[in-house]
Amino acid sequence: MLDSRLEKLNYAIKLMLEGKYRDALETITSLEKKGTLKPEDQLSSLILKGYIYSLRGQYEDIVKVGELAYQMSQKLGKVSESISALIFKSFVIFLGKIEEGLDFVLEAEKLLNSLTDKSSILISMQKGQLLHNKSWSYFYNGDLNKALEIALQALLLSEKFGNKISIAYNLMLIGYIYLSSGEPNEALDYAMKSLTLQRELNNEAGVANCLSLVGDIYYNKGDFNKALKFCERGLSVKEINNPTKTGTYRILGTIYQEKGELDRALKFFKRAVKLAEELNLGLELEFNLMYIGGLYRRMGDYDQAIEYLERSLVLSENGFTLVMILSLLRLIYIHLDKGSREQVQLYIVRLKELADQKESRIFTQAYLMAKALLLKTSGRIRNHAEAEMLLKQIVEDEIIVPQIHILSLISLCDLFLEELSMSNNPEVLEEINPLIMRLVNVAENQTSFSWLAEAKVLQAKMALIQMNVEEAKQLLTEAQRIADLNGLNLLAAKISDEHDKLLDHLNIWNTIKKDDLTIAERIKLASFDGVIDRLQEKRVVEPTELTPEVPVLLLIITEGGSLLFSNTFSEELKFEEDIISGFLTAFNTFSSELFSKGLDRAKFGENTIILQSTNSFLFCYLFKGQTYLAKQKLTKFTERIQKKSSIWETLEKCYKRNQLLEIKDSPYLENIITDIFIG
Repeated sequence: MLDSRLEKLNYAIKLMLEGKYRDALETITSLEKKGTLKPEDQLSSLILKGYIYSLRGQYEDIVKVGELAYQMSQKLGKVSESISALIFKSFVIFLGKIEEGLDFVLEAEKLLNSLTDKSSILISMQKGQLLHNKSWSYFYNGDLNKALEIALQALLLSEKFGNKISIAYNLMLIGYIYLSSGEPNEALDYAMKSLTLQRELNNEAGVANCLSLVGDIYYNKGDFNKALKFCERGLSVKEINNPTKTGTYRILGTIYQEKGELDRALKFFKRAVKLAEELNLGLELEFNLMYIGGLYRRMGDYDQAIEYLERSLVLSENGFTLVMILSLLRLIYIHLDKGSREQVQLYIVRLKELADQKESRIFTQAYLMAKALLLKTSGRIRNHAEAEMLLKQIVEDEIIVPQIHILSLISLCDLFLEELSMSNNPEVLEEINPLIMRLVNVAENQTSFSWLAEAKVLQAKMALIQMNVEEAKQLLTEAQRIADLNGLNLLAAKISDEHDKLLDHLNIWNTIKKDDLTIAERIKLASFDGVIDRLQEKRVVEPTELTPEVPVLLLIITEGGSLLFSNTFSEELKFEEDIISGFLTAFNTFSSELFSKGLDRAKFGENTIILQSTNSFLFCYLFKGQTYLAKQKLTKFTERIQKKSSIWETLEKCYKRNQLLEIKDSPYLENIITDIFIG
């Protein structure tokens, strides 16, 4: 009978190694229910369950098994099993109890070092597992260099003994560390290696985790389409464990938050919170509560924001350092907006205590920033000078937390803009312009395209108050292109609207040149508040009311400037041939202006012109109204034309023969025009 039970345990081990965790657990459970196992075998089954739970991400179950196994191993005097039990107990790290988990790791290491024979494969495997969990504890405490050093040791050890499952998880861990260190390319390399190995091992839970990590990496690289694709693939894996599912919901929330789709982001964050609460996943709970608080702040619902951020703060006291800092800073912003300066003082005292206690530059920078924000709102010139000094300390220091660095840059810009409005001293511009350029560089390095697009808008505003109108138009074109390419549709529409308004008000800006308005008046006219508030996470991108444009004229022109095709959208215009000939006369000027200066639109009387270059042709669209939808239509038109080989070949033939293409000669072309521009 005993032999058959041992056979069943060995069979469970075989199932575990094949990635059939559910079947392995069922085998162990059925064996335990018979109640005839010897204490030593009971302990073996507990240890085996612990390993399976760890692979499935069932952290609460691992910790419970660890506690039972530790008591039993101590009673039986089994040192090796006690080490395994302590490893399982250290999984409280993933439940948000980082310091407690590290204590268990150190206790297990001490026990392991007490052994006289440390040469066995089992001892080496345990050492590797301890290094793995130890690395995670440093990771969550924000010491990424130490975390990487230990993770590489763990990887080396697992490779030495050919422990493939351990290799796969260490590769994944290193991917997470590189991602948090702002090195997404390195992170992707390790994540993909882990994914390949997880698939070889048929470890579906690991596959789902890797897919989620790759999604997070592509999000950080700014490729939202790929990020969404990998996250969705991860969620579709049958054996995805709940911690991975929770993390994937969080990543989806951050993607939609970046895209400006806050309601959708909120839905995913709340799903993540619900799962994290059910599973007692402290770290995921902290993160998602913080994100929800930040969203409510942007939405202007300060009460809800405070509620979620306070919950996040309480949990992060013994959890993830970065969550604690960002929750505190967001609470400080909100209470400053509400005028609750006394509450802000309490938060600042807390940050100072943490900075002194932990001797961490992260806390020091957060403390300096918080103090500067309070001084900045006091209205006293002396306090403004001190706030400037503190913010300069941060922006001149090493970038540790990009968000703190960027928020400090924005606060400093805001401070200088206030000074500029009051003093009208153009020398202040010499302080602001380099700061915004730095903001652009940091956003580019962090591949944060919403920050980058907004930074370009801020540059455009600065160009306007310096009366560089052409530069402002170029910068708005760049900003919209960044937003369009990265799926930031709400922001792209907002920027396009600002560009249209600038073109509509060119006469006002030209008048300002003659009237010599003060800088303060120019700042008011340029309207900085919206972009500054969005960069400080105080305001959402308000949806732009989009109305269809009125089509006037559609042309296809050769690169030499000869007309190849024209279509007017009004019966009246068909009899006014001078409109087309007049436009063609001015065309070279407009096309030169658009392409040489990197613009995407220009005014032609009451109409707006947009051009799109494709191979040897220029597609030109004149219309009255907003540009955003019109530009999308022109893009759709050029794509449809290129996909229809018969139309494209006809265009090329007409081009070679110097002939004009009549719409009556191409019914399909007429259908496309009707479908896109009229229908």
